[in-house]
This record gives sequence, C-alpha cells and structure tokens, in this order.
Amino acid sequence: MNRLAVFAVVLGTMVFSSWGADGSVGASSNCEDARCVVSASSSPISILLSVALTLFVLTYPQRTGAPDEIRVVGVWRRLGAFFLDFASVVLVVSSLAAVPVLIAEANFTGDFQWSFVRDFARPTDTAYFLPAALGVFLLLFLYFYLHARVNRPTIGQYVLGYRVTVASTDAKPRHGVRVLFAFVGLCTWPISVILALMTPRKAFWWDSATNSRVVRVDS
Repeated sequence: MNRLAVFAVVLGTMVFSSWGADGSVGASSNCEDARCVVSASSSPISILLSVALTLFVLTYPQRTGAPDEIRVVGVWRRLGAFFLDFASVVLVVSSLAAVPVLIAEANFTGDFQWSFVRDFARPTDTAYFLPAALGVFLLLFLYFYLHARVNRPTIGQYVLGYRVTVASTDAKPRHGVRVLFAFVGLCTWPISVILALMTPRKAFWWDSATNSRVVRVDS
C-alpha cells in the first residue's frame, strides 16, 4: 500500500474522530491547588473509527522495498515516526477509555451524555483515570514490541521510509528491552537527541544496547 495513502488514512481517522466527538476525544483530570477540571468525550463514530484503525494497522499491506545501507535515518525522521505512532495509539485508546468514565458520570447524574466537563473532582475519579493512563502505556509497549517481533515496520516507520533490523546475527535482538529503553530515552530528551546527532549514523543509544539498528527502505 502506498505510504501516502497510509498516512491519509491515519490523518483522516484523527480528523473524523474529533469531528464525531465535537472536537475532542478522551478523558482528562487536571487539578491545580484546590481546583480541578475533569472532562471526558467520545462518540459512536469515534469508537467505530478506533476499531477500524486497529484493524487497518493489523492488516494493511506494506510494500517491501530494498534496504538502503547508504542513506542515514535522521533523528528528526525517527521522532516524526514516533509521534505518528503515538498519535495513532492514543486515538485508538482515548475514545474507548472515555466510555467507562462517561458511564460512571451517568451513574452520578442519572443521565448519560457522550461528553461532560465539571470543575470538581470525585474520589472515584482515580479508579477510572489511572487504568486509562496505564492502558495507553501498555498498548504503546505492545504496539512497538509486536511490530519489531514480527519484523514489520510501525505506521510511522512505514510512512517515513525505514525499518528496525538486527544489528548482528551473532546475538538475538532484545525487542522488549529496546521499547523500554526508548521510552526512557524519550523522557530524557533533548539529551538523547544530542547524543544521537553526535554519532555518524545518527543512532540512539538504545539501538546498540539492544542489538538493533534502523535502515532506510526504498519506496
């Protein structure tokens, strides 16, 4: 499948999901001092699109271009791929994770609505927001881990033209450790970015630490 077409599908899903939920999808709870703003929003369209995007990510055909060992996979290309992947996963999780929050709110108000905003917190909020946050991190881990495990580029990697491969056949790649190290590296940016820019191949430290590398792929 054409890379531009894949990007258009993801972008279109994001746009229509937000449109279906009147501009926002997901649940949030922000407290500062004694004031809290709690909100949640979803819609049948957003949920349907989340399921459709999940099926698309799992089944869309990828073109298998030849690896290009000469061209370097730049730091900004890799960050761009990550943000596209992150947005795709969040889109899938947010519309579904908001539903339990909306149901819990309906139990208090007696009226189910597909969105709400209130300026106070309830003791039960944590029981719904914490699993949603943990779900995002778990799905992100599985998303990157399983793609690497089956040697299939993620959405972001495919759109931006590179893939993760084994650096040396003398040892097994550590895909799960790589994902965890990458999360740590992103949390310590811009240090990780600066270190990568200083290497000839613009590689991040978690590449060599897990027997992996990235290569460009011809269209």
